[in-house]
Amino acid sequence: MPSERPSDSRMSNTDAMVPTESSIAQRTRFAVLSAIGLLIAGLIAWRASDGITTGDVVLVVVLTLPVLFALPRLMRGHRRTYAWMTLAVTPFLIVALTEAVANPAQRIWAGICLMLAFVLFVLLIAYLRVTRPLAKA
Repeated sequence: MPSERPSDSRMSNTDAMVPTESSIAQRTRFAVLSAIGLLIAGLIAWRASDGITTGDVVLVVVLTLPVLFALPRLMRGHRRTYAWMTLAVTPFLIVALTEAVANPAQRIWAGICLMLAFVLFVLLIAYLRVTRPLAKA
């Protein structure tokens, strides 16, 4: 008995279950990944502006390790990773805000990192909103 749908041996069962992502979701995901790159680059540039110390290296590693750990799943568009990444951005916000208040010499760098962390936080929420599953009636 012939099947109604032609069989494609290259397509697995899991490929058939993955919904396609809208173009706005793809653009938002690209913006999130770009913001992560800019935030990490800004953090490294900020901490290296006066010379690298052991404390600076530890700070950069501690702040970026959760982000780097999540990067492969972010690139694949896993919603749960986007959700918990909003929590991983919090230390960036805290360090930048503390430095902006307590260290007048570093206010420009702290402000840049604070802005980038806030933009990343908003983009993460935007991705979750754009990819939210529709409620069944």
